[in-house]
Amino acid sequence: MSKFEPAEKLRNHRPLLLAVEAIGWLHMAGKAKADFLRGQGGQSNGYRYETWFEYENPPFPGSDLLGWVNSQYPRYNEAWPDFVTKHAASSGLGILGLLQAGHAMASGIEKNLPKATSEYLKQDITHTWLSSAFGYPVRNLLFDPPTVLTDTGWGELVAEIHKILDDLRNLGTANTKEKDSWWQWREQAIGQRSLLRQAFTSTVAETRLPNNDVTLWDQSYVAAALFKSAMAGAILDDNFNWTDNKVKQNTRWRLLTVGIGTEHYESRAVKIGDWKGAQQTFEDFFLVIRKLVEVDLACGSLLYRDREVAVFSFPGEQEGAGTDPSMQSWIDYFTEQATEIARDLKLETPPYCRISKPSRSLILLTSESEEARQILEVPIHRFWEIPGEESTGGHVCPVCFVRLNEGYRDKQKPCSVCYERRRHRLDAWLKGNLENDSIWIDEIVDTNDRAALLTFSLDIKPWLNGTRIDSFRTQSIQEWRRHNPKLKSMINPIDLLDPYNSLFGYVRGKLDRPGRYEKDDLVLSSLQEGFKYEPDWSSFFRKIVEDRADAPSWDKLDKLPRERASWLVHQLFRKLASPGRVYRFWRQTEEFFQGRLQDFCEICSSDPNRWRVRRLKLKPDLSTSSGWEKHETYSARWRDAPLELLYDKEEFLTICNLARLLGPEETKDVLKDEDLKLRDEKGHERSLKIMDVMDDVGALGIYYPIIPLELSPFRFRVLVPLEAVSECVKCTIEAWEEEFGSVWDRLPLRIGIVAFPRMMPFQAIIEAARKLEKGLQERSEKSEICCVAESAARDGMSILRLIRKDGEQEIKAVSARLPDGRKDVFYPYLAIEDQFIRFSHDFQHPASGQVYRHVKQLHA
Repeated sequence: MSKFEPAEKLRNHRPLLLAVEAIGWLHMAGKAKADFLRGQGGQSNGYRYETWFEYENPPFPGSDLLGWVNSQYPRYNEAWPDFVTKHAASSGLGILGLLQAGHAMASGIEKNLPKATSEYLKQDITHTWLSSAFGYPVRNLLFDPPTVLTDTGWGELVAEIHKILDDLRNLGTANTKEKDSWWQWREQAIGQRSLLRQAFTSTVAETRLPNNDVTLWDQSYVAAALFKSAMAGAILDDNFNWTDNKVKQNTRWRLLTVGIGTEHYESRAVKIGDWKGAQQTFEDFFLVIRKLVEVDLACGSLLYRDREVAVFSFPGEQEGAGTDPSMQSWIDYFTEQATEIARDLKLETPPYCRISKPSRSLILLTSESEEARQILEVPIHRFWEIPGEESTGGHVCPVCFVRLNEGYRDKQKPCSVCYERRRHRLDAWLKGNLENDSIWIDEIVDTNDRAALLTFSLDIKPWLNGTRIDSFRTQSIQEWRRHNPKLKSMINPIDLLDPYNSLFGYVRGKLDRPGRYEKDDLVLSSLQEGFKYEPDWSSFFRKIVEDRADAPSWDKLDKLPRERASWLVHQLFRKLASPGRVYRFWRQTEEFFQGRLQDFCEICSSDPNRWRVRRLKLKPDLSTSSGWEKHETYSARWRDAPLELLYDKEEFLTICNLARLLGPEETKDVLKDEDLKLRDEKGHERSLKIMDVMDDVGALGIYYPIIPLELSPFRFRVLVPLEAVSECVKCTIEAWEEEFGSVWDRLPLRIGIVAFPRMMPFQAIIEAARKLEKGLQERSEKSEICCVAESAARDGMSILRLIRKDGEQEIKAVSARLPDGRKDVFYPYLAIEDQFIRFSHDFQHPASGQVYRHVKQLHA
């Protein structure tokens, strides 16, 4: 295989690119100190987060820890302090300009409100809240501080930052070529359980309402990803202008999407182990892809992942540079690499790779992943030689249907590849690598021998592409007007009682003056800090509308001034689909399901009989101790209940619900000296006499009677005892109403239940779940119109009595007040049938014409 020169060029710059990424993670670290929040909350303390390293005693040695970069790459001579102190400036050169570009896209667009006219949005130290991405108040950070906002926590964070940079220096100065060493460093620095990630996730990047919904981790990670990809693009571009002071404005990015079709494997699974084993193979596939992109080439970072696709940041061309002719070569290269990985893992279906067009935002993320999924719906979407077809005898494998199983007398025997996938999960469980998870359906079933597959999903796709964010406000026009009655010496001309139509008319009037762009316009410059820096309307429109929404271009609206005005008014007041916020949507929906999994573990393991969550070891006597197959499962009946056993290391391990066999007052010894008739999977019977029973089972002694099948931003599937279903569903609905109450109409929770007896084939269960999910999705995609029969306000809540078209009624309680007592004018808006602006908080989408109304202004 010939070397791909651009890839080799990036590998030669790996230490530099990973150092750049580390700088991106840490460039706003000073915001993780409580002094930052106090200063922002009105307690003047002189603290500047950009110079946090100077406040340390002794001063933090950032320049020393990163000095090796300048020594090894003398062409790039920027110093540590500049990256921290100047990351938010507007015209940096070289690498600093690339950091400013990444920072601006990840967080800068949240700060474009002029300070003077947005003072009223600040939080004070009594109420400095971290909010969820959907408006739910998570934590009052100074009243109930997370660890990082304590003196001890800050000290631990500074020590961790020092360690990250010191370890980076050791790898960089040694010019380590081994990519696994770099991967280990990166995972220790920002992995799921890393101190840096946990600290940054627990505090805000912005204190001002409503931008307190994005954590410091979201902004820092995404800024680092964009910085890293921009730097990789500059290295690859031999003509890159390192002295250009417009780097920040001209930098663009692409998205690299890699996918593997999973539906085929799910529908073919005969046992749970087949599907869970295939899932582990997909995890292995995406792990190798991540190592390739994030460390080996160091050209991007993961921005989104579900069970089928992974989306990474990727270098894009500078504005005005034309299309990079090497892009198809990059697609071919990644396709070749992904193909090799898939063949090594013996996957039956080929992977798919695509690279998006260049853009200054991440709004393409959803469309790119959807395009990939459409291709992957066809399992063999391109030429593919299925690995592992060397077997020449036996029957067709009942799992994959493409290989022979070498079992001339056993049609149910899987092929060697499918067998290894099935056994891989068992091996991991026996080693205790699955913690307290169960892998046995016999342990899940309740006292009536029944279980249920619960499927939950959230309609997150429209949030990832920015569509649903249209219903969020970064300011209310009326509140902005009320808090800014004067703009410098001029009376604010926007009508307080009819603010939307008044502002629309104002902007329309400005656009109707061809060739006139008044940079000193007090209304527009009070709404957008960048207005006074743009040369003309088309440039301002491109930055505010085209870069931040799926909207028509200025030129396409050449003879439609009304539409131009509508888009500008909408974009100036809507919340933006910033990369940091899009990244948090993904994280938060996944964390919601992760939280429910923890709840379910607690619910399902709650039982008056202590034997419900325990396992025992059975030792056979000498007369029946030989001839058993290692890791084979055996069935018996005792006390008219099923007893399932696994043979391992000359002993049997129980893998069933022991509460059906033993009473809460009984001891393990009741099983001693019992004679059992065991049947293996092929139906052969043998006798077993139990000589001893032990409860010293080690890590496998206790389990949760629950089997997670899938957990992604889109869907959560889990097997639970049927008797626990109502409590699990109840707790999920309550959590959804609490955390997503402000967006209940725009982020519906879909719930499906498939109840089944223990012996039901897994294929039948999954097929029923898929049909149920499809029906739920089709139903939720249809707009449901309700009539407001009654509305009332109580304790900061708006209570609505709604009547559906089928005559059924429901009560909805929506929070309309922020924790500090102010009215929530940012989140609780509902789409209405009325096409006219009638109330002071109404606004209209420029493309669809959809009118949104604040929940407190809905009337019967």
